[in-house]
Amino acid sequence: MITLFGGPTTNVRKVTIALEELGVTYECSPVSLDRKEQMEPWFLKLSPNNKIPVLRDDAHDQTVWESGAILTYLADHYDPGELILPKAGPARYHVIQAAFFQAAHIGPNLGRLNDQLTAPEEEKIPAMQALFFSEAMRLTEVIDRMLEDGRPYIAGEYSMADIMHYPWLKAGLDMQFPALLEKPRIPEWLNRIGERPAVIKGMESFVE
Repeated sequence: MITLFGGPTTNVRKVTIALEELGVTYECSPVSLDRKEQMEPWFLKLSPNNKIPVLRDDAHDQTVWESGAILTYLADHYDPGELILPKAGPARYHVIQAAFFQAAHIGPNLGRLNDQLTAPEEEKIPAMQALFFSEAMRLTEVIDRMLEDGRPYIAGEYSMADIMHYPWLKAGLDMQFPALLEKPRIPEWLNRIGERPAVIKGMESFVE
């Protein structure tokens, strides 16, 4: 049995999409961030960084935290067709570098930008908002360059690189973020991902 501890967040949805794409049966175990359940001792034993998602795989007696690590684990154990990550060769590293780009740049920057935009007025820092917004603009230019050779997906073929980017950038697309709309390749890419049945189903996980 695979148990996914999480909630309706962007990083959790990376994992639910991957599980749906791979046809892996899993059970959702909600962790309430509002009630600070991620700080309780039982959860800290699973994830010392007190973050969701966490995957528990009883079949292999393995617990994995950090969404990128979880997707890599699923690729290693449940992806014989190499749908989300090739086992070897140049294609593998095309996927890995795009996945690391998401984890190191897209996620942290958009997360901080969202924190600033949604903070109470007295907690907003205009200089920080401007910094994160400027970096978000730069990052969309990077993604646009990654798609400029006409490839349908960010690493060539559909992969965990697309899965990792989609929940984060879909929010920007829904908000009509100008930097995304001004670069037609990016909305086309995101819409292509969003049409996949597994993506639709994965995005609905943990939604009451």
